[in-house]
Amino acid sequence: MSLAEIADQFVAGGRVEFRQMDAPAGLQSAWRRFVNRTMQAIVTRTMRATLRAEAAGPEALAAHTARQRRIHERFDAPILPRLEAEAVRQIGPGAGLSSPPAPSEWFAPRKATPRGFVFYVHGGSFIAERSPKITELVARFAAAAEARVFAPSYRLAPEHPCPAAVDDILAAWRWFHETWPDEPVVALAESAGAAILLAALQQGRDEGLPLPSGVVLLSPWVDLSLQSWSVTVASLMGTTPYTMESLALVARFYLDGRPGTDPIASPLFGDWSGFPPMLIHASRGDILYDDAVRLADRIREVGGDLTVRLWSDETHVWERMRTPKARQSIELAAEFIRRRLDA
Repeated sequence: MSLAEIADQFVAGGRVEFRQMDAPAGLQSAWRRFVNRTMQAIVTRTMRATLRAEAAGPEALAAHTARQRRIHERFDAPILPRLEAEAVRQIGPGAGLSSPPAPSEWFAPRKATPRGFVFYVHGGSFIAERSPKITELVARFAAAAEARVFAPSYRLAPEHPCPAAVDDILAAWRWFHETWPDEPVVALAESAGAAILLAALQQGRDEGLPLPSGVVLLSPWVDLSLQSWSVTVASLMGTTPYTMESLALVARFYLDGRPGTDPIASPLFGDWSGFPPMLIHASRGDILYDDAVRLADRIREVGGDLTVRLWSDETHVWERMRTPKARQSIELAAEFIRRRLDA
């Protein structure tokens, strides 16, 4: 389906707008295809090792999981860390304030007075902590959005399957509003963090908690039933480092027998009424591209306000890189955040 056809599909409902940010990509280079296929092979070997560890028993799976988390932290680290150049890492919420219910980090812009808060939920396929590159990305958003960032952690699968992560983020969201009831805040998440954040916001809204002034999602994963066509196509065609099987395995650990269409795990299938203006940045080259398109469909159905910016051939959560298109995406998202904080 062409971008024009997608845009026409959403005109009749709420304000859902698609914007193409660069020229459509041609065929991937031979080198890019080789890199993707190589990474897919590595991912497949890792998944097979995970299955062997699971079959060997809980202790073997726990040791394997801990080892893979250490590898993830080393692999996804910036070459030249610049966190302190972007923002100030703060200790706790501030003097005289209670501690949040889960371990959290705080960041403030180094060169600007914060105009509000960003509530940040990291990804990591539901099984990994926030990596050094994502921590640096949080700092870059603090600087670009001129906002203080509250980044709570959450319990991880497979030790703590769904809804543990959602419960933790909901508790952090509740604590935030008890601590700063009048402060403007925009919620931001990437990848699997989007599923956790959005499920928590849907639950919080149903409990009577306020929603944020805006929501920003980067390469969101919102359907753990893996119905998005891009999951199948990208996996088979080798246009991404990830595979459908790898997504299915981590989804299985997170779901732990829960249906993949349960809204607490896959907020795509939840109730979107009352949500604030939203922004999604996605890439046609990402295995989760169609999650963004299908989420736009759901927002349109309830007459919501959403802008989807599309890039042609970027990798998953490319904002963690230091490339011109990463900087472009961060600045455009930060502009949205500033506007919503000032609304």
